[in-house]
Parts: sequence; structure tokens; C-alpha cells
Amino acid sequence: MTSTETPPPSPDSAAALAAERTRLRFTTRHLTGAGPSHPADELEAVAAWLRERGNRGSGADFVPGLQQDVYGTGALVEDFEAEVAELFGIDAARFMPSGCLAQPIALRIWSDHAKNPTTAFHATSHLELHEEHGYRELYGLTAHLLGDPARPTLAADVAELIGPGGAAEATGIASLLIELPAREIGGQLPTWEQLVELSGLCRAEGIRLHLDGARVWQAAPALGRSLAEVAALFDSVYVSFYKDVGALSGAMLLGPRDFVDEAAVWQRRAGGTLYSAMANVVSARRRLGDCVERMPRLVERAREIAALFAAHPRATVLPDPPQTSMFHVVFDGELEALRTARDRVARELGLWLFGGFGDPAGGRVWTEFSMGPASLDLDDAELAAAIAMLLD
Repeated sequence: MTSTETPPPSPDSAAALAAERTRLRFTTRHLTGAGPSHPADELEAVAAWLRERGNRGSGADFVPGLQQDVYGTGALVEDFEAEVAELFGIDAARFMPSGCLAQPIALRIWSDHAKNPTTAFHATSHLELHEEHGYRELYGLTAHLLGDPARPTLAADVAELIGPGGAAEATGIASLLIELPAREIGGQLPTWEQLVELSGLCRAEGIRLHLDGARVWQAAPALGRSLAEVAALFDSVYVSFYKDVGALSGAMLLGPRDFVDEAAVWQRRAGGTLYSAMANVVSARRRLGDCVERMPRLVERAREIAALFAAHPRATVLPDPPQTSMFHVVFDGELEALRTARDRVARELGLWLFGGFGDPAGGRVWTEFSMGPASLDLDDAELAAAIAMLLD
């Protein structure tokens, strides 16, 4: 170690620092998400929802079967599936524990229909970066990575892949997965016109178009369209209930009735049909309406807050302005110095600006901001002062 290098912290000091950061994170107001809460809060709210809907008349009369789903059946889950299907204007829906289960199932079904095992998606797709290539190792699929990793997938990327002769069979593409918005590139979206063009090309070429809609709640208001209008461009749709909605873990896979029936079989094959997902289903049901209602305001809020960061010479917003309720900020500074400055803001102003940082490869220190209810409770002047303290 040279004399100019900072010695690494001792195990004791590192543990103390981690404990202090945990304390700050859970005892301050937050800029992103919903802010800290007690782990029991959501479970107590779920229990209250069940008790309220289990009462008939006086007392606490229990209605057998109302609060129980069994292996993916029963009114509790089936009513919710019908509600979400109606919201998206789609025939049918299936509740699943996670998107990591739902999305490869969708791609496998479309591959089986087309009798070829190849799909395509963006290089930053969650399936490529964060799921240990489950689509390949468990579902026997291969994938083309399309387009420029720094921008959304466009019709031109698909046209280039399938070649001048057209026809998906020429390159073995059964399906194309599009993420709206694309998280890894700051929540970017294609324009509505670009999305319509992409959908039209896929239908003309016999390519099934699947929507990775983990955060589609943001995309619809950002595009100025309803959820049903967005979904109408796709053959199948996945949505998440813990991202943006803020529920316990859970997902929904939507599509034609025969597609959803096949997905239910694959869900059982993969061990994803739980005896009961009661708490997760209720958590999503009770929270979804509020999420859809507040999302247009959160898209606006992202642009307001991003402008506060962009006004500082040591911060670069990507994309600028934000296209949805999320964005990235690249900082001019050293990683540990920024962590220390963040902690100071939390300690002195009682405001937790952000959590971790993205991969610092290439010398870029950046973090993700995703607006939630907490951002609506903060004053812009206070935020500007916090950003100045962070970066000055």
C-alpha cells in the first residue's frame, strides 16, 4: 500500500459503519420509494382486509372459502386475476410468485407454438443480466440480443435481424421481449409511434411480442395511453406487484385464455404453484388502485426532482428529462466520498437521498431514483439544499 492510499477499515469499524447506515436508512425520510415501515405493517393491513371481507352481518362471522386460495384457485385469486385482465383489456391472467417464473414461461409457450426455441430481447434485459440465464438452462431457449444497449429496441433492430427477406423463420425468432420502461438505461421508452411500428412489424413477421411490464404502471401515463392501449400492442404481458405498487412479492402473466391455461401447467411444472399465496394476493389487490391513480403525478415528480440534480455541475441526469417516474444520476466524485456525503445529509437534514450505487465500471458513479409516495411529501427547496450538501 502506498502512502497516498486510504487504509481499509478494520472489521470492527466496517461493522459499525454498516450499522450506522442501516440506522439512518430506517429513521429518516426518503426521497425514493415509499419510505421505511415496520415489517409487520403490511401483514397487519392484509389481515385487516381479510377480516373486513370475512364479516357478514354482526360479529366476526367467517365465510368459508372467501379468504383461501388453494393451488391457484378460489375466488380470492381468481377475482383479482379477472380485475387485472379487465384493467389491461386482455382475456385472462394468472397470478404467479415472481417475474423470474412468469416471463420464461411466456417465451417457452410462444417457442412451442412456433416450433423453434429462439427468442430475442435487449442486452440489458433482466433475463440476461439477473436470472442466471434461466431461460436457457431451465427452459431450453436461446436468445438474440438486439440493438444498441444504450437505447430502447426499435423496429429497425428487428428488421436488421430478420434480414431483407423477412419472415421470422429465417432466423428462428419465435418471440421478442420488450421492457417498458427499460430499467437498466434509466427508464427509457420508445415513442408511441415507434412502439406501434415495432408491434406492426412483429405481427407482419409472425413474431410474438411479449411485454416485460414490471414497471408498466409508469410507462402508460408517460406514453399518454391507458394500460389497455399499451397491452393491445402485445401478445402477452407480465406485470409486477412489488415494483411501484409496493405490495408483497407477486406477479401476473396475461394473455389469451389458451395461453394462460398453458402457463398454469408450466407454473406447476416449475414448482411455482403454492398451496396458498393469500397474503401476496391480498397485498397486491389492496394496493394496486392507489398505484395506478398516483403514477401520473410521480412521472411529473421525477422530472421536477431530476431538474434539481441537473442544475448542479457535478450531476448528470440520464435520460434528461426523465421519460418515466425513474431516472439515473451520474455523479462527478469518488464512490466512498459520495457515500459519506449521503450519510451526512441523512444525519443533519434527516433525509435519505438514495441507497446503493450501480456498477462503477468505467469510472462512472451512478445511482437510480424511482419515485414513490415519499417523494410527494418533500419540499423542493429542502431537496435543493440536500443536493448541495451532497455534492458541494
